[in-house]
Amino acid sequence: MNNRLILAFFLFLFIQFNLLGQEYAVERIPVELKSRATAVVRHESINMDMRNETNIVESVTRAITILNKAGESHAELLLFYDKSKSIKEVKGAVYNEFGIQTNKFNLKDFKDYSATGQVSMYDDVRVKHYQPSTLVYPYTIVYSYEIKHSQNLFIPYWRPNYYSDLAIEKSSYQFQCQPQQVLRIKAENIPSEAKVETTDKSKIYIWTATNLSARKDEPFSPIKYTEEICVKVVPENFKYYKKGGQVNDWKQFGKWVYDDLLKDKKDLPQAAKNNVRDIIKDIESPKAKAKALYEYMQRKTRYISIQVGIGGLEPFPASYVERLGYGDCKALVNYMQALLDEADIPSYYCIVEAGNAKKSLDTEFANAVDGNHIILCIPFEGDTTWLECTSQKQPFGFLGDFTDDRLVLACTEEGGKVLRTPKYNWAQNQQIRNAALQVQPDGTVTGQIKTTFSGAQFDNHFSNIFKNPVDQNKTLKEYYDVDNIYFNKVNYEISDADGPVVVEELDINIKSYVVKSGNNIIIHPNIFNISRTIPESRNRKNQLYINRGYTDVDELTFELSEEIKGKIMPVHKVLESPMGAYRLAIKQEDNRIHFYRKLEIKEGLYASEDYQKYFDFMKEVSASDKGKYNLPLAVNE
Repeated sequence: MNNRLILAFFLFLFIQFNLLGQEYAVERIPVELKSRATAVVRHESINMDMRNETNIVESVTRAITILNKAGESHAELLLFYDKSKSIKEVKGAVYNEFGIQTNKFNLKDFKDYSATGQVSMYDDVRVKHYQPSTLVYPYTIVYSYEIKHSQNLFIPYWRPNYYSDLAIEKSSYQFQCQPQQVLRIKAENIPSEAKVETTDKSKIYIWTATNLSARKDEPFSPIKYTEEICVKVVPENFKYYKKGGQVNDWKQFGKWVYDDLLKDKKDLPQAAKNNVRDIIKDIESPKAKAKALYEYMQRKTRYISIQVGIGGLEPFPASYVERLGYGDCKALVNYMQALLDEADIPSYYCIVEAGNAKKSLDTEFANAVDGNHIILCIPFEGDTTWLECTSQKQPFGFLGDFTDDRLVLACTEEGGKVLRTPKYNWAQNQQIRNAALQVQPDGTVTGQIKTTFSGAQFDNHFSNIFKNPVDQNKTLKEYYDVDNIYFNKVNYEISDADGPVVVEELDINIKSYVVKSGNNIIIHPNIFNISRTIPESRNRKNQLYINRGYTDVDELTFELSEEIKGKIMPVHKVLESPMGAYRLAIKQEDNRIHFYRKLEIKEGLYASEDYQKYFDFMKEVSASDKGKYNLPLAVNE
């Protein structure tokens, strides 16, 4: 009898153990959710409890199964904190493929870093980081954390299907506030309307999404996934570091930023004001004055990288930057504004979503989450000028592809103004290369190359200007990517007649580039600019999007040391497509071979069915770029 009881007891424990383990067993994931997924969210619960304007508790519980190494980034946990955000609790565990716990962790297992590189002005901005050390896939990480916010201006968005390689079993987002609190809510592509529960003490909104499959990444897709689920919540009345405000649109938000965060920050010391007057005393034009002050700011300051949302919205005063000589984008723009104010030159502090992808602010929904960078706008009459204040090298009035062609918010005394930054189109984004080359008897190619870079291509080789000769040569070998290439002379100049242009002049030597085969030589005339094909995209759903167009021209002349027999057939090829054009011309004049290539790619949004046209176009361009020519040599018979 006792043996039976003991057996029953252990059987019960075994069953319970297996039932618990089954919750995170990988075999329980629906097969359709594993397709194309590198990781699967088993369950996710995000709860924002706004008890009042200075006491918001964010509670998150999440279980993610990492299917393979490609999904490893989804297991990473980064928790930022500062004087407005404190981490109250973190705990978690790791489970193997069968749902059996193999490890657990809490806050003491996290690494703690400065978010700004240990610079004193920003020492309170830090990040907690945890990454499981599991090397066997698949596995599941389960964690929960609680963060207390002392401001309610930055409310995180809910975007459950933001990542294309992440499938979702279940995700929920809950926002709770007092019943009298007025909220502005924007919900896009939600599977169902929010469930709203109201009592005399609270109002709760709950959004839920289930069984969202991972999706195939389609190359050259629009920046924003058209079916992305997104919920944005912004309280109409807010508190931010003890400063209250009310925001219903961008005009109000920009006015609040100007009045409450910027107005008293341009406190230049008298010595700095005297410097401004000395710098501009002999300059007549307001734009020339602004240029001189910008270059002064570049020499005097250095940039500390920290995103707006992490470091807050409020800049440090101009006096701090004057004294310390550094700052983040907010502090440097504010400092530059202070210099301009002293010269009676008006300017706008502008919030922008920076990055290579052209992301604009949501014009229909004013909020503090949009925007990760600050730039400066100087509204000269008929000649609006934009400044990137975080670079010590960037030419005056040039933004480049980090903040070009997107809607930004200018914070002015009259209120917020939505402006668009300059666009550099395909015709302006030029790389123009000319080369005079000599082919030696042993096949070595020597000669001079001159390349100009302008528009969004200005930055292509710009950073190389400021490197030492050894590093310049090393980087040029990466840029040009030709076997056995050497650079005997390197020279750079920057001109600024009609917009900034980098001019690169090189003396090169390419050993054994031209191959001799019997009484023939084999030459690939397109040495420096061979286009690649683009990926195929069958059964495409998304439109074709080309983020930034360009124009490349390569004109090379080869002078041969040996005479060619007869005349080679000239080549003249023209390819046209809605997305661009390609022209290739090769001809012989005595012992000279002239090579001309021009490729134009036009930015824009095209129909999904046009992708095949673009694929076919680039495939033929790539094949033409790789063309080689077998030239017979004249020999004594």
